Amino acid sequence: MAKVQLEDLLNRTMNEGFQSKDVYVKGLGGELTVIHQPLPTVLRIMDEIKADASLSVVMDAMAQLIYACVPLFKNKELQAKYECAEPTDVVYKVLNDSVEDITTLGEAILEMYGISNPIDEVKKQ
Repeated sequence: MAKVQLEDLLNRTMNEGFQSKDVYVKGLGGELTVIHQPLPTVLRIMDEIKADASLSVVMDAMAQLIYACVPLFKNKELQAKYECAEPTDVVYKVLNDSVEDITTLGEAILEMYGISNPIDEVKKQ
């Protein structure tokens, strides 16, 4: 195995621009585009999930994550249409409170960061 040298790192191309992917959401019958956010942003959201976290804590963290990564959900007109008291309420309302859709979308976002199961990752610590 070759040892990485300084020139290797200097010549390495950085991920430029934003990274995104489309995720199929069963309840919507279509795809939503999710945008890669800085890792510290995602980690701060996921820090709310502890090893003994309740389902409501996990769902709230997923809703925050989805809100941060899906630009459509930040639309004020959409939030007004769904009568959202808090901006992140739009996630629950648009997805019809579907645990399946929230989980699918949240896990697809976390896969962008190499996290396959957030609760298992926290329990390892």
